[in-house]
Amino acid sequence: MKKKLLSILLCCMMTVSMMTGCGSVDSEELAKSQAAAEGSSTTTTTAEETTGTDVSNTFSISITSDTGNTLNPLTAEDRYGLMTCNMLYAPMCRLNTDGSIDYILADSMETSEDGLVYTFKLKEGLKWSDGEPLTAEDVVFTYNTHNEQMQSFYINGEPIVIENPDELTVTFTLPTVSANATELLTSENFVLPKHVFESKGTFDINLLQDDIVCCGPYTLKEYQAGQHLYFVKNPDYALGEAKIENVVFKIIEKDDTASLALQNGDINAWVGLPDTIGPFEDNENYTITNYSEGRVAYIRLNTASENMQDINYRKGIMQALDREEIMTAAYTDPEFFVVGYSFLPKENKYYTEDLEKYEQNVDAAKELTANGPKELTITYVRTNATEEKMALAIQAELKEIGITAQIEGIDQAAFINMAMTREDSPYDIIIGGYVMGIDPYAYASLFVSDQEGMMNLINYDNATVNELFVKGNATLDETERQEIYTQVQQAVMEDAIFYPLGTNLRTLVTTSNVGGIDEAKLVPIYTFSDLSKLTME
Repeated sequence: MKKKLLSILLCCMMTVSMMTGCGSVDSEELAKSQAAAEGSSTTTTTAEETTGTDVSNTFSISITSDTGNTLNPLTAEDRYGLMTCNMLYAPMCRLNTDGSIDYILADSMETSEDGLVYTFKLKEGLKWSDGEPLTAEDVVFTYNTHNEQMQSFYINGEPIVIENPDELTVTFTLPTVSANATELLTSENFVLPKHVFESKGTFDINLLQDDIVCCGPYTLKEYQAGQHLYFVKNPDYALGEAKIENVVFKIIEKDDTASLALQNGDINAWVGLPDTIGPFEDNENYTITNYSEGRVAYIRLNTASENMQDINYRKGIMQALDREEIMTAAYTDPEFFVVGYSFLPKENKYYTEDLEKYEQNVDAAKELTANGPKELTITYVRTNATEEKMALAIQAELKEIGITAQIEGIDQAAFINMAMTREDSPYDIIIGGYVMGIDPYAYASLFVSDQEGMMNLINYDNATVNELFVKGNATLDETERQEIYTQVQQAVMEDAIFYPLGTNLRTLVTTSNVGGIDEAKLVPIYTFSDLSKLTME
């Protein structure tokens, strides 16, 4: 889906605004907290200083950028906006990577024998935070609005019909069989209150002014731009009250400032890079957890550039590269990554290595690039330190075959615009990464060029690949699907446009008094699937 695709490009926007909501802070506290957020000082403020909360029952986690004061739960795309949505709202259920389902607002899901009708039963007695009942009408309203605005629930150009025969039942009737349907209908689809948004006319929420009506594990008590989001537990949450009273998303832009805040006990959790977690290793006061988001790091040879039109030249560039060397430059040690050879993450059950890997061969690379351009440009999102290290490694490897590469980091907005440019791009090599989904059809948005709603982020056009993605989604036979998606992976690599590097692990560091991490489940994008399951010991 679009949300997962764009969540690879995390916003780093900082805004400053007057505090609103419950309580206030004096000018000295404001200055200290702002300094910590900007990384201009080694002084940080605690959750108690910033919000007046009881730190013994408060979990505080650092985030590296502000959500901004406007949140749209229907279209949120950046990591921290989605994390905020995950606190305030809930889906009917979530699909896990092993195929199991966690039910939240729903009690059950049944599929008809022909695979065309999915029926969800909601839990009884669900409430919104304003006391209004949460019913199947809210679900239908949410999904139909998605379809009206973004065609999120379409299969092969035809809409899924969404109905509620009663207050607790929602049916989804597919126009044709879709193996991706379970994932499509669950997980990221936060249910929104019809009685609020239908009359409002917009899904934009002003975090500084609006009273947010929600159904997630927490409600928002206070947002202070550039500093924090402060949540309190929702007593009407479908899975019961959270075990921790308060949660604070503390905005700390720089890793060294966040690391110091964790060491000082000002926060309880931080996601760090492998080369920044030294103070917490072999330390009984902290717990380090490495986990996979299924994120695939990649290099794209940009066919919107005149320099990348010749397939043999592109193959030469790829044979100049060394995956393990590039990933080690970025993530320090193989303990923190797994090299991969496909657009699917290595843990995906459809992943294959029966394809062209483009292992490093300097002599072959020199021969294939001998008559091609000798000066290229590499780009990446400039705030991404790991991608900068990748760029330097690639630059050195290309130098070995006589090619000079200039490196240019650009801001996120420019990167998105550049990624969607179909012609006349000044960039030859693009470094990126994505978190998509579980079913391989979720990756169609990267490569499919002939379907409405597909972003085709790789700027790729292969009729065979377009056809195979559709064919793979149209059958429920696992053996057949495996064969089809093996062919897709092979075809993509043969065109020498996309060079996967592998999957990196995410490193979460928590203070030792934080419990329930396994129950809260570490997941892509949101970090925790359900923060209500965490405990403070």
